[in-house]
Amino acid sequence: MSTKISDHLDCAFFGRPCFGERFSGDTVIIDKREELFFVAIVDVLGHGYDAYIVARQIEDFLKENWSNDVLATLHQLHAEIRETRGAAAGLSVLNLETSELSYTGVGNTVFRVFGSRSFRLCSTEGIIGSHLRTPIKQKVELTKSDIIVLYTDGIKEHFEINDYPQILYESSNTISRNLVRRFDKLYDDATCVVLRYKK
Repeated sequence: MSTKISDHLDCAFFGRPCFGERFSGDTVIIDKREELFFVAIVDVLGHGYDAYIVARQIEDFLKENWSNDVLATLHQLHAEIRETRGAAAGLSVLNLETSELSYTGVGNTVFRVFGSRSFRLCSTEGIIGSHLRTPIKQKVELTKSDIIVLYTDGIKEHFEINDYPQILYESSNTISRNLVRRFDKLYDDATCVVLRYKK
């Protein structure tokens, strides 16, 4: 799915379930309120229909309850899904006026930036809904032509730009599909979100 958020930001995501399953425990939540843009990627533990049900619960909750404070949103989500199998997640909020992005993550979801600079923001260990350690909030100011990529552990974590140099100029929609198709793990749900920032 591809969405033009503003003149300066395109966003797309793509995912597929684990081999042999019809339902995925991964989900993506995208929302915008005035100049705040929220994007989250979630990987519910396990696979199949039971994981899918928890993913839908998380999706519904985050759409209604996210705020500019990513840590507060994370703690609220932890309380909401305490009786479930739990999940890994990365939550981010981008201020479209200031170009500042806040991020927090727990578990094995990945946040990376490609472009004129390449780096990643870290997630802390733990399981949302089960045992939450001390999540941290990280902030970064986006610059022109940054490509932000969030993905679940169904995608190989350590691919580099030399493995896919087209990432620098392809559309967010094409990138999200290609990352899943090129670097996925067959026996896991695999989902990727791509934001191309052009301000």
